[in-house]
Amino acid sequence: MIDRLAQASVDRRGLVLAVTAAATVAAVVVGLDLRLDALPDLTNNQVLVLTRAQALTPEEVERLVTRPLELSLAGAPGLVEVRSLSRYGISSITAIFQDDVDAYRARQLVSERLASAALPAGVERPELGPLSGGLGEIFHLTLSSTERPLTELHELGRYRVAPLLKTVPGVVEVNAWGGAQRVLWVNASPATLASRGVTLEALQGALQRSIGATAGGALPQGDGQVLVRAVARPPTAAELEAYRVRPALRLGELARVEEGQALRLGAATAEGRGETLYLMVQMLRDANALEVMRGLTAQMDAVRAALPSDVEVHVVYDRAALVRGTLRTVGKNLAEGGLLVMLVLMVFLGNLRAGLLVASVIPLSMAFATAGMRLLGIPGNLMSLGALDFGLLVDGAVVLVEGVFHLVAHRPAPDRPDLRAQVREVAGSSARPIFFAVMVILLVYLPVLSLTGVDGKLFRPMAMTVVLALSAALLLTFTYLPAAASLWLRARDVPHRAPLVVRFLERRFPPVARALAGRPRAVAVGAVLALLGGGAALRSLGVEFTPTLDEGDLVVQTTRRADISLDDAVAEAGALESLLRTQVPEVRSVVSRIGSPAVATDIMGFEQADVFVGLAPRAQWRPGLTREALMREVELLLQARDPGANASLTQPIQMRFNELLGGAVTDMVVSLTGESLDDLARTADAVARAIEGANGVSDVKVLAPPAVPVLTVRPRPLDASQAGLDPGAVLQAVQALKVGLPLGVAYDGQVPIPLALRLEAPPDAALLDGLSLPTDEGRLVPLRRVADVERALAPSLISHRNGARRLLVGFNVRGADLQTAVDAATARVQAQVTVPAGVALAWGGQLESLRAATARLAVVVPLVLLAIAAVLVLAFRSLRTATIIFLHVPFSGVGGALALVLRGLPLSLPAVIGFIALSGVAVMNGVVLLTRVKEREGSGQRSGEAALGAVLERARPVLMTATVAALGFLPMMLAQGPGSEVQRPLATVVVGGLITSTALTLLVLPSLYPLLAARKGTSR
Repeated sequence: MIDRLAQASVDRRGLVLAVTAAATVAAVVVGLDLRLDALPDLTNNQVLVLTRAQALTPEEVERLVTRPLELSLAGAPGLVEVRSLSRYGISSITAIFQDDVDAYRARQLVSERLASAALPAGVERPELGPLSGGLGEIFHLTLSSTERPLTELHELGRYRVAPLLKTVPGVVEVNAWGGAQRVLWVNASPATLASRGVTLEALQGALQRSIGATAGGALPQGDGQVLVRAVARPPTAAELEAYRVRPALRLGELARVEEGQALRLGAATAEGRGETLYLMVQMLRDANALEVMRGLTAQMDAVRAALPSDVEVHVVYDRAALVRGTLRTVGKNLAEGGLLVMLVLMVFLGNLRAGLLVASVIPLSMAFATAGMRLLGIPGNLMSLGALDFGLLVDGAVVLVEGVFHLVAHRPAPDRPDLRAQVREVAGSSARPIFFAVMVILLVYLPVLSLTGVDGKLFRPMAMTVVLALSAALLLTFTYLPAAASLWLRARDVPHRAPLVVRFLERRFPPVARALAGRPRAVAVGAVLALLGGGAALRSLGVEFTPTLDEGDLVVQTTRRADISLDDAVAEAGALESLLRTQVPEVRSVVSRIGSPAVATDIMGFEQADVFVGLAPRAQWRPGLTREALMREVELLLQARDPGANASLTQPIQMRFNELLGGAVTDMVVSLTGESLDDLARTADAVARAIEGANGVSDVKVLAPPAVPVLTVRPRPLDASQAGLDPGAVLQAVQALKVGLPLGVAYDGQVPIPLALRLEAPPDAALLDGLSLPTDEGRLVPLRRVADVERALAPSLISHRNGARRLLVGFNVRGADLQTAVDAATARVQAQVTVPAGVALAWGGQLESLRAATARLAVVVPLVLLAIAAVLVLAFRSLRTATIIFLHVPFSGVGGALALVLRGLPLSLPAVIGFIALSGVAVMNGVVLLTRVKEREGSGQRSGEAALGAVLERARPVLMTATVAALGFLPMMLAQGPGSEVQRPLATVVVGGLITSTALTLLVLPSLYPLLAARKGTSR
């Protein structure tokens, strides 16, 4: 059937070429809308649930908010895992669903189940976080001004900048750190209130009744009506002070009204110059990152025009730089690979027309593959496009065109102006081996398609793209190529004299092949030694999940003492920024995010900060300075300046990538689960001390801030009633100290201004029990008389995984491969840490994902090898022949392992996928050679003679297919641009493996074939 299709394409070449042209145009039109990004979005299918409970400690948040919500979510269809964090005043729950559950359906399921959850009074209703991926933080900027307070920056950012940025298609949220919301504070003195006989409750009630808006319905007016309403929203302090609390008592006589700031969740600083407003733009999940960035860049002119002239806008992070950098790397590698493939084709074929004809399969295949990616929702990025080898796409075309040249060279064409008959003959005879050879390559990618989780999100797009491109190339080889060759090639295009490279091969190769064919034992010993050496090289390799992508910028994560104030945190961040700006020439900008943003997608306290360090382009660095050396220099500076900051270095995307893998921002985590927080804390500290200093381990930290001091006021109802108060008055007084009692909302234009009542607070926490409470009888009652003030330490954060408490110890890996670092850390923990009863210890992070992927591959790869064997048996109708071809797989692995050792690269998942891809190319070469061997045996030649003759005859196509495949990967192997770190291991394995695989095909197999075939006589 395949041969008839190829021959029919020659007979109806006009129709075939017209259909190909039309299909190509349609594919280009569809492919132009391909989504582009730097990396695949690794986000699991998650829904973020945020619940505010201002008055509750972490343990109370856990007990009263987090656990009830977790129970409500339990059993939701498609739910895989539930993670949660309980902090002071807020609960964050991440519900992770199966990937096949629609994201909007998952959010609907979560909303329905949250609606039935019973929460205590004072707890706000849960809200869902933005529908964005873990890598959706694509654009960061700051607003700063030396003339405006933080409240004005907040309003400019929220009411001018954010609405403009949200109009860009694909933007789902504009989150903010820093700034401050404007509030009208009514500051009351207990003594003044008592002197007028006014309690806090009475003052709050009087003001609440006097502030707001009411509807009066409508009154008739002529033939129509007029709407009636009453509004009392004092926009200034003076107007509010004029309000009457009692008929003869104005508010200004009881309290001082002033404009101030609401309590802040976080702050932002920049360049060591003080506070700023930090805005982070989040992209809608699955949006086109490059298109969104183009829209944001275009919108920045409108943003600057909407701001006062004294407000400076500074872009902190622009994902477009990384996207364009990685796409440039991919494009450069593909272009260089394509040019090398064309050069090889012309060198081996000796004709420009033939080389261009074969090379034309590349853009056509890519057009159809791109259209397939667009239709299947596969974005174009480093992984999906970066592993394409143009050499693989033209292998079938190489075999076909080389076959035509070989036929014409050995059987001159009749007196016709074209090669139509020869093309038809070769297309029919070579279609079957080409089909089975390419099918083998397609089959080897099935294990990659079987990957799930994070590794599946990384590498499945790559496998799908390769499968699409190879499938398109295979179809073109049987349709377009025979038709175009019969029209395009001419008899005179076949050189009368073989090209220089081929002549050299014809002179030098036969003596070597014959010499080795006469020494089968020596060849067998050498082959066995090569296999043993390759196995030893493979065992010596270190292991990592994926190479670290150089994103161009750094993130310094700092954790200071748990009870640090916001002012101190801001001062510390400014000092760190000044240090980096003045001491490291390569640093061009430093911006810090402290605490939590307005939409608490990152629940952090004041003790935690993410410091974004923008670096100059690599060309402007000091001569000889490497990235690792720069990071070490920054680490030493931070340790010398502030040892207590507990700083660790990472990168923006890497930080989110690690968080998705292990629930933490470090490369690896040790997860401790149990019910006793004390046992978890002691064990975590012991684990951290044990792994500190292990080979390759850096930035060790317990990923939970230490306990914080908490003052708890517990009213004594009997004492309170004797003093003329009730427990509610005590609770109100505590809330009024800093949070304030809500009174209503005023407006300055479109800007809402909350109004709140605040009580004068004691100057120090130690004096809280002396706080005076006013009574309606005009007395002041000290707090200690009506309540107990208890001081205790409480956990500042409680983490859950599937309802169980857990504590994480995180560390980064630097200076060693992942497996070496984890092995060293594991040995230390086993030797030095005694895990108490009720505490379970598990290792997670990148190694966990690598092990899961390896376990799946260990099952799927043997099944695929059996499928390949079945295809080979079907093609050759011989199990022995299929086994001989399979020898190419271990021999190709020898070269791949040695290449990794020589380049100092560890065994990573990209390298493993390189071995998988390599096995397909190696088997294809075996199919090309063994097809000719079987043909010679069928004509009556002995096994050894047939093998040697086939090698001498088919050396050119075997070398061409191997060379174009290797050179197609060569630019990726040697690339140094952004994103090349991920491509390098895969390309190194393929290039190195093709060398040993080709050596087996051309040198080892002819010598050992008679022994392996177990026949010395003439073939049947």
